[in-house]
Amino acid sequence: MILILAPNTDLDSPEYHLLTRYLDSLKGIEHQIHHVQGAGQRLTEVYLIGDTVPLSRDFMMSLPCVERVVRVQEAYRFLGRHGEDDLPFHFEYNGVTFDQDCLHVFAGLCAVSTPAHVEQMMKTLHEHGQTCTRMGAYKPRTNPYSFQGHGKKCLPFVFELAGKYGIKIIAMEVTHESHVDEINETLEQTGHPTGVMLQIGTRNTQNFELLKSVGRQKTHPVLFKRGFGITLNESLNAAEYLASEGNRKVVFALRGMKTNLGDPHRNFVDFAHVPVLKRLTRMPICIDPSHSVGGRFRSPDGLLDVMHATAQGVIAGANMILADFHPEPSKALVDGPQALLLDELPFFLEDIRIAREAYLQRTALAKQYQTTLTV
Repeated sequence: MILILAPNTDLDSPEYHLLTRYLDSLKGIEHQIHHVQGAGQRLTEVYLIGDTVPLSRDFMMSLPCVERVVRVQEAYRFLGRHGEDDLPFHFEYNGVTFDQDCLHVFAGLCAVSTPAHVEQMMKTLHEHGQTCTRMGAYKPRTNPYSFQGHGKKCLPFVFELAGKYGIKIIAMEVTHESHVDEINETLEQTGHPTGVMLQIGTRNTQNFELLKSVGRQKTHPVLFKRGFGITLNESLNAAEYLASEGNRKVVFALRGMKTNLGDPHRNFVDFAHVPVLKRLTRMPICIDPSHSVGGRFRSPDGLLDVMHATAQGVIAGANMILADFHPEPSKALVDGPQALLLDELPFFLEDIRIAREAYLQRTALAKQYQTTLTV
């Protein structure tokens, strides 16, 4: 059960203390308090954990400061929507806001190669008004002899160049809790020139100890990729590990399912699940067209398959796009064949704008239609 308190509830007020004293008295039920600070008001949510079935919804509604009561309907109690379509959620990180209405593009290097390549990438992003990127320092690979990433030795120049070109957030995969420490230490040493969104890759979707560790830190938001060989529900329950440890700043990423039914693409594109995830959860939804398609296939219409896949996700309501670019794909250390070229960035961004406009027109039409039904 979730108690939604009245906006800007005074945590020092007698009413709030009366509420918390009552919650403390409940046998076998713990409560956790979560604050969401918006631009104009603070929202406080109280999560009741335990056997809440005997609790009367009407009685809980009558408690001081309580504005709404939501019964949890899914196992993912912190990240789920629980049938409350208008239950608000957003988070802000380093000046960038994430919710189910936003759209941010994280174009960049799947794996950091050279300082020159990183600078070329970030300079191009800056020239086209972009403030987010992806940069892979730690790369889990199927083959133990494949390049595993430059690790912590590349972090100083990546962060410093991000600061130079106004990049606010870098999506960066971590595969061990020590990587989070290395990122924090380097950010401190370089003067925090940028921010990092910690990425949980598809291979670590069910690495529960890593999820717990990343969830316990609340400084950085987390980009959680769907597991390539498990159900959507299993992936959502895995993402809940992050939130259950305290970090609810989670973005859920679709990156394609591993099955030969998707051939000739690298993975079976699963972007039809964007609206499904928005219905089931309050998380912003990311799509990863590069790893879904896995190549530079081009249709007779002149569009690359990766751009078609991107448009499919955007027109379905995606909130974030993770895309591979590289100044010299032939010299990329990881996934060069699927990387887009730097001079393709403006084309890519404009195609996204067109798809986003179509999505906004579709949602406006849906609202108009619903209005006519209720008149």
